[in-house]
Amino acid sequence: MRPGSPVLTVFGLEIRSLIRDVRTLLMSVVLPVILLPLVLLASARMEGRQAERVESRTYRLAITGPDSAFATGLAADLVGGADLEEGAGRRFWMVDVAEPRLALDDGVLDVYLEAFSPDAWGALDPADTAGVGLGPEHEGAMILRIRYHSSRTGSRNAASMLQERLVEVRAERRDSILVHAGFTVPPQLVGAVDTVNVASADEVAGARLGRFLSLILVGLMLLGGSAVATDALAGEKERGTLLTLLTTSATRTEIITGKLLAIMAVALGIALIQVLNLWFFLGLGLIEPGSGFAVTVSPALALGLVVLYLPVVALTGGVLILTSAYARSYKEAQLYLTPVLFGMAIPTLAPIMPDLSLQSAIVVVPIANLAVAARDVLVGQVHLPALAAAWLVTAGAAAWVTDRSVRALHDEELITGDPSRESFLGGPDLFRKRVLRWFLVFWAVALLLQFNLPIRDVRLAVLVNVGLVFVVFPLIVIRRFQLDPRKALALRAPRPGVWLGVLIGAPAALLTGLGVFELTQYVLPVPAEMVEGFGQGLLPEGVPAWQLILLLAIVPGIAEELTFRGVLLHGLRRRFGPLGLAIVVGLIFGFFHFQLFRIPVTAFLGAVLTGVTLLSGSIFPAMAWHALNNGLALFLATIDVDVEALGWWWTAGAVLLLGLAFAIIWWNRTPYPDMKPANRERPG
Repeated sequence: MRPGSPVLTVFGLEIRSLIRDVRTLLMSVVLPVILLPLVLLASARMEGRQAERVESRTYRLAITGPDSAFATGLAADLVGGADLEEGAGRRFWMVDVAEPRLALDDGVLDVYLEAFSPDAWGALDPADTAGVGLGPEHEGAMILRIRYHSSRTGSRNAASMLQERLVEVRAERRDSILVHAGFTVPPQLVGAVDTVNVASADEVAGARLGRFLSLILVGLMLLGGSAVATDALAGEKERGTLLTLLTTSATRTEIITGKLLAIMAVALGIALIQVLNLWFFLGLGLIEPGSGFAVTVSPALALGLVVLYLPVVALTGGVLILTSAYARSYKEAQLYLTPVLFGMAIPTLAPIMPDLSLQSAIVVVPIANLAVAARDVLVGQVHLPALAAAWLVTAGAAAWVTDRSVRALHDEELITGDPSRESFLGGPDLFRKRVLRWFLVFWAVALLLQFNLPIRDVRLAVLVNVGLVFVVFPLIVIRRFQLDPRKALALRAPRPGVWLGVLIGAPAALLTGLGVFELTQYVLPVPAEMVEGFGQGLLPEGVPAWQLILLLAIVPGIAEELTFRGVLLHGLRRRFGPLGLAIVVGLIFGFFHFQLFRIPVTAFLGAVLTGVTLLSGSIFPAMAWHALNNGLALFLATIDVDVEALGWWWTAGAVLLLGLAFAIIWWNRTPYPDMKPANRERPG
C-alpha cells in the first residue's frame, strides 16, 4: 500500500482511537502483558500451597458396618497410633458419628469405611452390591467399602489416600505372615518392579502448557480485538460517524480493509506479547513457575509459535469484524461477542483430549488443528507434513472469512445500520430476520446456566436446564414477535402412516448415530472413561426407571423440539431449502449439547428430526422420534448392551431401515408450509 493511501489512513485512525481509549488500551495491551506472568507466578504459588495442604491435611474418618471391629483393627496403622493428637502428623482423624451417610453429606466427615464379613455382605440387598465387581476369588474374604463425596476435593483425596493406605497395610500384613511362615526372601523383593519415564522434563511441561496456551492466546485476542471491533463498526454506526466516513474519497472496500487490518494488528500484537512473555520469563528463567509450566522456550521456538498462530490471528480479525457489522449498536455487539467468544474457544480445547494426534482428521478442523500443533511444537514432536496441512487449512478458513467480511459489508443495511427497512418489518417478518441472532444469544445463556447452576440432582438439573429453559424460550419468542403459536410450533396433525415410519426410524437412527460416533473417533477420539462418566452421571443410583424415562426421554423430546423443530425451523424456513434447513437446524441443535464429543451425533439426530418435520409438516412425529431415541438409549444402557461391539453390519442394516422409514414418511407426506423451494436454495 502506498503512503497516504485510504487504507493506511483508516488503519491509523483506528490505532489512534485505541491508544486514546483507556478501557480499550487496558483490554488490548495491558491485560495481555500481565496475564501470562501472573499465571506462571500463580502456578508456582498454588503448587507450593497445594503441596503444603496435602502434607498437613488431616481427613475425618468414621468406621461403620456390621463387622467394623475388623476395620477398627487397622485404625492404628491408618492414623499413625492412638497417642497422636489431631494435626500432629496424623493423616486420618477418627470421628464417632451416629449417621455416617448424613455426616458425609453435611461435610462433618470426609470419608467413611464400611466393613462386612462374607455372611454380612451376602445378606445385603442386591441393589447395594450391584456394580462392585467382586468375583469368586473374593469368596470368604472380608469386604471393606469406602464411601466418599465426589463433589468435594477433600473427600476425593481422602478416599484415594485411604484406599492406598489400606492396600499398603494389607501388603504389610501379608508379608509378615509369609516371613513368619519361613519365607526366606523378603516378599517385597519378589518380582520387584521399576518404572522409568523416558519423557524429559521439558516434554512433560511442554505438553501441559500446550494444552492451554491456545485457549489463553485466542481468548486474549478475542477480548482485545473485540474492544476495537465493536467500536470500529457497531460503535460508529450508533454514533453516525460511519456515514461521514463513507462520504470521503475512500472506497467501501478500503474502509473495511483498514478497519480489518487494525483488528488483526491488535490480535497479532497480543500473540506477539504472549510468545515474548514465554521467551522472556521461561526462556530466560526470570520466573520460577510451577513444575507443570517449566518449559524451556528458545528464540527459535518463540518465532515458530508466532508463525504458527498467524492464520488464527487473521481468522479472529475476520470473525470479529463480521460480528460487529451485524450489530446495530455497541451494546448489541457486546451481546453477540459472548457466544462468539465461547464458540471460538471450544476448538482451542482440542489439545486437552488425550491421544489426539495432528496426523488424524483433526488436521482439517480450523483452530483446533493449530492448537494441537502448538502442543506438539512445545513437546518437540513435530510432524512437518501434518503441521503444514493444518496451517494451510486454517489460513484458508481465515482467507474465506476475510473475503466474506469485505463482501458482506458492502450491504448498505449492514454497514450503515440503516433501520429504514426494518421500520416496515414487524412480527413474523422481523423474526425471520433476527432468528439466528436470538439463538446465538440463547446459546450463550444456556451454556452459562448449564455449567453455573449449583444443582447436583440430575432430575432437577434436567427440569431446569431442559424442561424449563427450552419451553420458556420459544414462548418468549412467540410473544416478542407476535407469532401464531400453531404455525410457529408446527402444531398440526400428521397423516397416520407417518407413525409407522417413526416406529421404524427411531431405533434405526439410534444405531446409525452410533456409527456416526465411531466415524468421528477418527477426528476426535474420546476416551472411554469420559463416555462412561457421562453415562453414569445421567443414570444415578436409586432413581426409578419411570423418572429416568420421563426426565431424559419425554421432557427433552417435547421441550427441545418446541425450540428447534418449532421456532428455529419456522424462522429459517424461507432462508434455506429442505437440505439446507436439515443441515443448519441439525448443526445448531448439536451445538446446544455442549459436550464436544456429543455434538456430531446430536447434530445428525437434529438433521434427521428436521427432515421428519419437513416431510410430515408437524412437530409431533419429531417429538415422538426424539423421545423414543432417548428412551431406547436409556434402555440399552440399563441392560448393559455393548452396542459398539455389534459390528458394521448392524450399522449398515440400520441405514437401510432409516431409508425405509423416510420412504414411508415420504409416501404419507404433508410438506412443511411456506418453505423455500429446493431448487432456489442458496446460502443464507
